[in-house]
Amino acid sequence: MVELSLSVMFPTKRYHGRVAEVGRAGERELEWPPSPLRLFQALIAGCHRGAYGIVNQDACDQALKWLEGLEPPTIETSAAIEAGAGLTNYLPNNDNDFDHIRTPKTMLAKVIMGYEPVIYRWKFGDYDSARINARVICAIASLVTHLGQHQDTVYIRGKVTDVDLAAAQVRQGRLLYTPTKRIGGKWDSPDNGSLKACQNRYHRVLQGDSPFDHSIPSQGIHYQTSDVISFDTPIALSELWQSDDRRLKFEPRDLRQAGAMVRHAILEHFKQPAFLNYYGKDLICRLVAGHEPQVGPSDKLKSYDGDHLAYVPIPSLNRSFNADGYVRRVLVIGYGCTDGKARELFADVQRFALGMLKDGGKPIGRFHMVEDPRSDSVLSLFLGSQESPSKIWRTVTPIILPGHRRRGRSEGTLIIAALNRLGIQSEDIASLSTFRGPIVPKTSHALDYRVKGYLADTQRFHAEIIFKRPVTGPLVVGRGRYAGFGLMMPWD
Repeated sequence: MVELSLSVMFPTKRYHGRVAEVGRAGERELEWPPSPLRLFQALIAGCHRGAYGIVNQDACDQALKWLEGLEPPTIETSAAIEAGAGLTNYLPNNDNDFDHIRTPKTMLAKVIMGYEPVIYRWKFGDYDSARINARVICAIASLVTHLGQHQDTVYIRGKVTDVDLAAAQVRQGRLLYTPTKRIGGKWDSPDNGSLKACQNRYHRVLQGDSPFDHSIPSQGIHYQTSDVISFDTPIALSELWQSDDRRLKFEPRDLRQAGAMVRHAILEHFKQPAFLNYYGKDLICRLVAGHEPQVGPSDKLKSYDGDHLAYVPIPSLNRSFNADGYVRRVLVIGYGCTDGKARELFADVQRFALGMLKDGGKPIGRFHMVEDPRSDSVLSLFLGSQESPSKIWRTVTPIILPGHRRRGRSEGTLIIAALNRLGIQSEDIASLSTFRGPIVPKTSHALDYRVKGYLADTQRFHAEIIFKRPVTGPLVVGRGRYAGFGLMMPWD
């Protein structure tokens, strides 16, 4: 493998970038580190201005088209703290009026700790044309003067090196951001067609169009930092409705009722010939239904041992815990859907427009997928903040143990084994306590939740887990996680 790295140095140690409105409270935050799409746009600007827009333009465009087709880069950076929140400067507009209208400009900025650059690293296959394009990108990078707002001056240097497949070692005090593609991701990375769209937008703006009238193709990206435990499985959130536009609600102790209805509707949707022909019956049975495909009509269904979709009922809770706790939403978690056709299949689940909910074959309501699940006020309680993730997590629904207790193997040991299956190492756990009774308001005793079949074979407990590193969700633990048992929430 070969690595293209672009080192971005901010001489003023400040980045003002893009201020975004986030959350229901309208709090403001800065995009940090700058997204790969923002850097890509700066590269386009650098090699298309003045004489650089004429000299060697074909080579530059070819290299940029190559770069937009690569997988999103990892980013290495120093920590940055926020400064200037609540401060506003008023500047006159650039117009011909004698009395200029003064426009408010926020002074919010990220102050970069230390004097080291922000480094973007792309990996690609070792072949001659790719190396040529990478060297052209390094030449373009030296032409970039700004990244972010007009006061965000930078100088950039590029380098092409041979690398092995070993994990990158990050020095103490530095953070490594690892990308995962995600619909609605906080960061954007260039996609095929980004260069052409940027060029078209520039020409249309010269003719009087607003730049906001022209979108740029991009990939939604979530970045996980090395100091946080984060789960990169894709999610979709369904809201349950009656036919008269009232919310359906289900008894929270009967978890499998609401989840099974959503599962059945999604499975029926994927039985359409177009989906069967593209994804195949085997993949749909295993991922959507969670069982091995039937060979004959009389064969007994056999559970699929690999990862598949989880249908997790979400109780209606709020931060003051005066909500009723009934289930009005079902979260669909795409275990095993991180790449290939499985990823495409889950993207079709996320685009699910409308589904019928049936009880015993009789329609009782409908559901639809929320466009941005992470903005939902109820679900956000179970995910944890990306900006300040929590180390303390408590169960809302009990964890069903993955095995039987015996001498030398307690319920705590079994829960740690279940966490290991999620990729959380034993050394990341500071403490673990188990309880029979509820430890979150508006939830029930562990034995009050209705179970049947294989879920009734082992015991179930509530638990509080304290991690050594902060964690972002969704976090669903134990044998019944595909049905919603072991759902946890951060506890600040």
